[in-house]
Amino acid sequence: MTKTSTILELRGISKLFPGVRALSEVNLDLRQGEVHALVGENGAGKSTLIKVMTGFHQADEGEMLIDGQSVVFANPHQAIQKGITCIYQELSIVPQLDVAKNLFLGNWPTKQNFLDRKALYQQADEILKRIHLNISPKALAADLSIAQQQMVEIGRALTMNARVIIMDEPTSSLTDREAAVLMELIRQLKAEGTTIVYISHKLDEVLSVADRITVLCDGKNVTTVPAEGTTRDQLIQYMLGRTLTNMFHKQDTKIGQPVMCVQGLTREPAFRNISFEVRAGEVLGFFGLVGAGRSEIMRAIFGVDKATAGAVTLNGQTVHIRSPRDAVAHGLALVPEDRKHDGLALRLSVMENMTLVKLPDISPAGFIDQAKRRQLSDTYISDIRVKTPSIRQLAGNLSGGNQQKVVISKWLMTDPKVLILDEPTRGIDVGSKSEIYALVDQLASQGMAVIVVTSEMNEILGICDRIITVYEGNITREFTREEFSDTAILAAALGGEAG
Repeated sequence: MTKTSTILELRGISKLFPGVRALSEVNLDLRQGEVHALVGENGAGKSTLIKVMTGFHQADEGEMLIDGQSVVFANPHQAIQKGITCIYQELSIVPQLDVAKNLFLGNWPTKQNFLDRKALYQQADEILKRIHLNISPKALAADLSIAQQQMVEIGRALTMNARVIIMDEPTSSLTDREAAVLMELIRQLKAEGTTIVYISHKLDEVLSVADRITVLCDGKNVTTVPAEGTTRDQLIQYMLGRTLTNMFHKQDTKIGQPVMCVQGLTREPAFRNISFEVRAGEVLGFFGLVGAGRSEIMRAIFGVDKATAGAVTLNGQTVHIRSPRDAVAHGLALVPEDRKHDGLALRLSVMENMTLVKLPDISPAGFIDQAKRRQLSDTYISDIRVKTPSIRQLAGNLSGGNQQKVVISKWLMTDPKVLILDEPTRGIDVGSKSEIYALVDQLASQGMAVIVVTSEMNEILGICDRIITVYEGNITREFTREEFSDTAILAAALGGEAG
């Protein structure tokens, strides 16, 4: 088999769910030793397609071929047996087991029907060396960083002799340095003849690592293009079916008086002596690497975690926030970093999620005013452009971008004075990103104080009026808009002197 041979081919794949045609005659061919990126807006069909490829779903129409032979996978185990495996955004590491047992999960070497520990750790050590992961095979998985856990998942795929490894948003929780290590490993696997399917909303990353790119929109093929010679703007146009002329929406807004002031906020070892203010009509950015303490600061302000020192004032009055309930009562709202675990009840409907915090106001005499509930939900769905077939649709069935809009809607219903957005566009498509940026700008223009926590440089430069950098739990510098410089901001976020 030559390096350019087609390993896996999908012909006319269609998949229907009740009321939804998720895939419509999708074609895809994967060649040996290539990195093939799959991009598209949330809801474009990427997740459904990879679930068909890995046996979680069976296609209603079309054919899948491996080495030219037609195959049908009844379950993921059959796909793995044929060398097709997927590393999902939500990792499947078992934290209570050590690295070696995670690497060979479900396939531990045995001797006379007992676990062969010597063989297990010897083979695990070989895999760890192959992926350049310098940890002990006996280390507890719970003690690993997210990046290390992800590498272990890749190692697990190698123990299964995977020919095709699908990576779903592999760098969404990684620092730039960790992402660079992953990219080098991908290039190594490619050189060894492994095929990588790379799914990411980070288009610059896609263009740097992929050989070819397939774009999906509304469950259909748009195009497949070589990465070389393709631009980011072209990809966006393919994904949206239009040109995104203005990604960042930033209008001149009159910035008013301080709304919230934080003085000396401390919670060791996460952060210490944090002092800043945010003003009416201002978008204040917090920038730093993953683990710098940005999210922990916001959680303490919102009462999720208890600060050990410091004070918070709102409109000049000192407030004591001991819980999120107190925070909401004082006019704060927090859209958390992890929307699926902390922001949404995935098994509740869009309407139920949107109105959760509003229930006390729409429940006279202890009974929910269902008409008012529906009216509120319909209004926000329209205003914030949530794409959902119904207010009764389960939140877990929405795309990432629409889930985020539901979370934001929930908090906007409380009419906050200060809105905190922690990684507001992580893992969502460019179209939804642009809509959220426009919403942030609109809220600021209406006089709301907005804090945006992000690790995306383009995002923080594009939407903020001021930027505060955080490194190892300390504020390192504050930048006005006139001082914005990506190199200076990054240097400050790395703990060095910003030039």
